[in-house]
Amino acid sequence: MSLIKQKKKFFIYLIIYFFLFLFLILPLWLNKKFGSLYLEQFIFNLKLIYYGYLDGDSNLVNSAIKWLAIIPLIFSIILILLINFINFIIENEDNSIEILIEKLKKIKKNFRNYNLFLVFRFVGTYFIKYLIFIFIVLIIIFFYLFTNFFKEPDTVKNLDFFDQNYEYPVVSQNEDKYNLVVVYVESLEETFSNTKIFGENLLKDISNKNNSKKVKYFYQIPGTGYTLSSLVSSQCGIPLLQYKDSFSDIIHLRGLNKLLPNLTCLSDLLYQNSYENIFISSDNLSNSLTDKFLLSHHYTKLLGLNELKELGYQTSKKAYHYKKNWTGGIHDNILFEASLDILKEQKIKKNNFFLTIMTLDTHAPAGYPNVECLKKTIKDRNLNNFTISDSVKCTSKYLNEFINNLNKLDLENTFLVIVGDHLLMQDLNSNDRYIYNNFFVKDELKIMRDYMNHYDLFPSLLEAMNFRIHNKHGKAGLGYSIFVDNPDYKKISFLMKGSSKLYDKFWGLNED
Repeated sequence: MSLIKQKKKFFIYLIIYFFLFLFLILPLWLNKKFGSLYLEQFIFNLKLIYYGYLDGDSNLVNSAIKWLAIIPLIFSIILILLINFINFIIENEDNSIEILIEKLKKIKKNFRNYNLFLVFRFVGTYFIKYLIFIFIVLIIIFFYLFTNFFKEPDTVKNLDFFDQNYEYPVVSQNEDKYNLVVVYVESLEETFSNTKIFGENLLKDISNKNNSKKVKYFYQIPGTGYTLSSLVSSQCGIPLLQYKDSFSDIIHLRGLNKLLPNLTCLSDLLYQNSYENIFISSDNLSNSLTDKFLLSHHYTKLLGLNELKELGYQTSKKAYHYKKNWTGGIHDNILFEASLDILKEQKIKKNNFFLTIMTLDTHAPAGYPNVECLKKTIKDRNLNNFTISDSVKCTSKYLNEFINNLNKLDLENTFLVIVGDHLLMQDLNSNDRYIYNNFFVKDELKIMRDYMNHYDLFPSLLEAMNFRIHNKHGKAGLGYSIFVDNPDYKKISFLMKGSSKLYDKFWGLNED
């Protein structure tokens, strides 16, 4: 065979074996990085890349290059060389096998000539002949074992409910434009006021406030029990669907540059009506894709841990923070101080605004309370021996101070809503657990029912800001305003997941 033909044959087999090894390793790599993906989840991520919404996460890209490019290439070259070697041995049985055996005899005495040759002949005759078939069988087995590509996703009440019940928000601004401050308090729930469980009302500092209203039962829908999901569902009225395990372990989508960009959320409607949308948190803005959601939905001023540190606000190593932030995090009282400074600026600017505040001191399991507060609340215990009860008491105290200071600012047409972002992620020995909520809104707004979920916050916040929703039930997204009487209101108690053309439209992943 000529040298040119040998090279062509080599490259043809190199390409064939490369793709065979690639597809053999792919399910293992996907499982390690993303868990057991469904086929539609895999396709969804390919769409994100195709439409330019998913940039390369450097760790993920490096891992993909190593395991899906370099390793298959090396294995392919080794396999081709091994096959050529076996064929050479078989074709030159009389000479080459004797040379090889002589070398092997030095390593192991009494090595039998015919045994070794039979092995080579068997491999050359059967294994190599059916090698591609063996690869295909192994690929199918690996995809079956390490992915859910051959399984249908759990579609319990799936997205028929979503597609049939989503209501595009059609609203208009009334003459008086109201400003709104929404405080999402980490893991704050009504259970903390239960004296039978905690021996005292841990929320007494923020209970029974003047001019406040609350929904009796703010229940948590499955899938809204973490911060990003609660933010999306409460400000957009839809779930953050679990297309893939990444939305549970959000770090796998760090390369995402947009989040539901075609969805109309509260901040989008406010932006259209000349509001300034401001976000402040003691967490890193890049954590859990928070910044990607905010920037996709017309938040124009974002302040997180790094930004607050640069502005000179006090940090503490006792506050919630990642280990890489060696200066520490920011306690709730400092976060509220920075929020008040923003509100003072807004009073001078006299423009309409929407301010979202997200705290962290009550993060599970025991919280991250300010030591200065603990000195006053813990008198007979070591300051390091605190519990979630102590953290909640401190945050409740600081929240009360924030409410009082906000009232002193006397901001015109400005209201306040305080909610927990979700339930605490641990057992509290109670079967009836509901998220904390408190509405400081105009007197004319009356709460018309006992139940509310995250989706209901979206239209409720719109009405709190004096927007008129153009349907009789005050519906926007999947939520119903708590300020509108709706005798047909039904609780949602199931997890929505899977694929949806409407949801893909919010991502901008279809052509319709």
